[in-house]
Amino acid sequence: MHWFKAVTIKAAPGMMQGVSSVEAALEVMRGWPAKRNVRAAYIACAEVLDGIGTIEAAREAFVAAAREAGVLREGG
Repeated sequence: MHWFKAVTIKAAPGMMQGVSSVEAALEVMRGWPAKRNVRAAYIACAEVLDGIGTIEAAREAFVAAAREAGVLREGG
């Protein structure tokens, strides 16, 4: 697993979920619309798995994707 500091997202109405790995981020993003930041986050996460990207870059990209998808818990 490729761990990073947890990002809290809205998993369902009234339910929050912490995402704390590249692998979990990839799984969660499956249900999100394939907009620009989501596609970029997929690439950033895949680069970590391929050994050419950083976990920090993947987390930042995931945060941007969650914000774009409207599921990021801001401030937490």
